[in-house]
Amino acid sequence: MKKGFTVLELVFVIIILGTLAAFALPKFGTSKDEAELSKSLNNLKTLINDINLYTLKNDSLSSLREMSNVSGVKDEDLSHFNGVREVDFKVGDDDECIKLIFINKTDFTIMGIASNLASKNAIENIANKAQNTNLENVDFTSTSKNKVCIALSKNENFKALSSKIYVLLGVLQ
Repeated sequence: MKKGFTVLELVFVIIILGTLAAFALPKFGTSKDEAELSKSLNNLKTLINDINLYTLKNDSLSSLREMSNVSGVKDEDLSHFNGVREVDFKVGDDDECIKLIFINKTDFTIMGIASNLASKNAIENIANKAQNTNLENVDFTSTSKNKVCIALSKNENFKALSSKIYVLLGVLQ
């Protein structure tokens, strides 16, 4: 009698391993997406805090690299600008998933978080002191094709961050 496995036994083992892999692999992909979403949300919170602390301490803006070392944000020099400046914030593979909207007026500088055109327009309307404008009823769902970016834009913690205007300098009345 030979020692070893028959072809039938090997086929059954391969079928069992294939079935287990079919259940396990989607879970690994979901875990990776959830980790990316969590990382991006934490980076965004840290970036907001860093910018607020920098402007509070220095009473001015600077380049984003000088104000924060958070990854995923495009470095822009915000020290001398007028009007509106958009800064890209990377989520997953999408380099332009979220835009930080900086608006500099004569008496204030604000920052808002936009994930689509409607949220960007709402931020600009607030800066222009348009009547009955707020961010609480804005749909922040991203128009990106990246599923992590879309999931982030639907996240309640993201909505809480995005539904605020951050007054960096001066007073928004």
